[in-house]
Amino acid sequence: MINLDEKFPHKIDLFAQAYELMLERLGNYVPPHKWSHYRIGLIKQGSADYTCGMYKFKTKANTLLIIPARVINSSVNWTPDSKGYFLLFNLDFFLQSHFPHKLLENKRILQSSVQPYISLTAKQADCVENIFKTILTEKQGNHLHKNELIAVKIIELLILSERMYDEVYDFNDNQITLDIVKNFANLVETNFTRERSVAFYASELHVHPNYLNAAIKNHTGVTAKHSIQNRVLLETKFLLHGTNLSVKEISNQLGFDDPNYFTVFFKRCEGMSPMTYRASFI
Repeated sequence: MINLDEKFPHKIDLFAQAYELMLERLGNYVPPHKWSHYRIGLIKQGSADYTCGMYKFKTKANTLLIIPARVINSSVNWTPDSKGYFLLFNLDFFLQSHFPHKLLENKRILQSSVQPYISLTAKQADCVENIFKTILTEKQGNHLHKNELIAVKIIELLILSERMYDEVYDFNDNQITLDIVKNFANLVETNFTRERSVAFYASELHVHPNYLNAAIKNHTGVTAKHSIQNRVLLETKFLLHGTNLSVKEISNQLGFDDPNYFTVFFKRCEGMSPMTYRASFI
């Protein structure tokens, strides 16, 4: 697993850049990683395949991405025409500008259980793009109180994003379902190396497995079973990409009794063996 907090010698409280500049360095594959920063992105053009926690999805033009702190994610198959904006920030950046931490902690869109993307209309995407442009202009300039203004624009971006999310999910009317999804996501994060049956999670949440499957599919687009599977696959990729553990050791670490079954599981989901996947990055 790539922990970006350990990769950078100097602490970063704020970073903003155009996606195309990042992709010039990384190519069309961003390896599995996590960071103690909140991340917001706007895809204005192009597409990519994303995995973020238990979510697996495809971005397209006018996709808004919101990735909470410490949520592991990766992306592949970025198209050559991809363009947009990318912003990361942490709590320290706001505290330095004398903003209360509750401005971040109370935002529902920053919870790991909330779907990390929505599709915007062209008008919505233009509004978000204007905020990103202001942040980049201030960041690159040397204006008085520029960090305070950037902090204000990030708060504006979060408020606008939460409004747009609420239009899609209606946070208040769907609070019971959102609570189930949140608790399910937390349980998966804690237990996915030991428990992969929907019945286990349904029992822990005191709901019927069919109800859990329907709730998760309605919210994420995939069933509870596939959500668990996506989390196992993401962890497998981290370990194959970021460690020297053998396939057998990874199989044991992820709770598979039979390494052969683990290989079959990975190949069925990814279309290649774990060793082939690892060799593609050497």
